[in-house]
Amino acid sequence: MSNLTLEDIVQKTPDLPTIPAAALAVMRETESATGSANSVAHHLATDQALTARVLRLSNSAYYGLQRQVMDLQEAVVVLGMRSVRNLAMVAATYPWLSKPLKGYGLGPQEMWTHAFGVAVGAQLLAKKARLKDTDSMFTAGLVHNMGKVALSIWLENKIHAMLALATRDNLTFDQVEKKLLGYDHAEVGAYMADRWNLPKPLIEAIQYHHEPNSCPEPNLIVDCVHVADFLTMSMGYGLGGDGLRYDFQEEALQRIGLEASAFDEIAAEFIEAVEAYEKLFLEMAEAA
Repeated sequence: MSNLTLEDIVQKTPDLPTIPAAALAVMRETESATGSANSVAHHLATDQALTARVLRLSNSAYYGLQRQVMDLQEAVVVLGMRSVRNLAMVAATYPWLSKPLKGYGLGPQEMWTHAFGVAVGAQLLAKKARLKDTDSMFTAGLVHNMGKVALSIWLENKIHAMLALATRDNLTFDQVEKKLLGYDHAEVGAYMADRWNLPKPLIEAIQYHHEPNSCPEPNLIVDCVHVADFLTMSMGYGLGGDGLRYDFQEEALQRIGLEASAFDEIAAEFIEAVEAYEKLFLEMAEAA
C-alpha cells in the first residue's frame, strides 16, 4: 500500500470523482471580468443533466421565488451569477459526495452533509469577517475533502487499525494517512484539483485545509475552510471515524480577523444557516 503514488491513486481508483466540464467552465466564467448572465447560461446549457438539476434547485423552496424560473439565463439574472455557480457545483459534486465512504466510516449522505456544512460555514465566516468573494469560500468548502473519495477504497477495513495507531502515537488521522501512504487525502485532493486546472487559491484550500499555517502564502480561503471544517466537525455533521482527531490552528481564525470569543455566536449562526439550507438538501436529493 505504501508503494502507491498519487498518480496510481488517480489512475487505479474506480469511480474517481469528476466535475463536469460545464461546471468548471461556469466557475471560470463567473471569475472572469467579461462573464455575463448570457455566457454563464451558455456554458451550463452544454450539459443537459446539469442544466436540469440547476433549474430544479433554482426553484427550490430555499429561494422562495414568486414565480418559477423557466430557463438558465433567467436563473442567472434572478439569483445572480455566483449563486448559480454554487448551484452548478452543488449539482456537479452531489452524485459522488453522497456515496458512502467505508474507508472513513462514513455512511450514505454523511460525506455530503459534512462537505455542505463546511461550504456553508466557510461562506458564513467570510461574510462575518466582511471578506470579498464569499462564494469562492463556498466552493472550496464543498470540494475540500474530495481526496477522501479517492482514498477511501484503499483504506477500507483499515480504519480501526489506523485509529488505534492515531491514539497510540497521538496523531491526527491525516498524519496517519501520511505515515502509511506517504501523503494524505488533502494532497490527493489537491493533485486532482490541479489536474482539473482549478484556480490556485482553491487548490491550496484543498491541500492545506488541515494545516493552514503551512500554506506558503496567506490565503483567507484556506483559513475559512479550516475553521469551518473544525466547526462542522465540532457540530457533528458527517463526523466519520476520523473526525474527532482534529488539530485546530487558531491562527487561521486570527488571520480571518475574528476572535475565539466569537465562536459561540458563529456556531449558533452556523446551525441556523445549515437548517435553512435543508430545503435545498431535499431538492438536491430528489434532483440527483
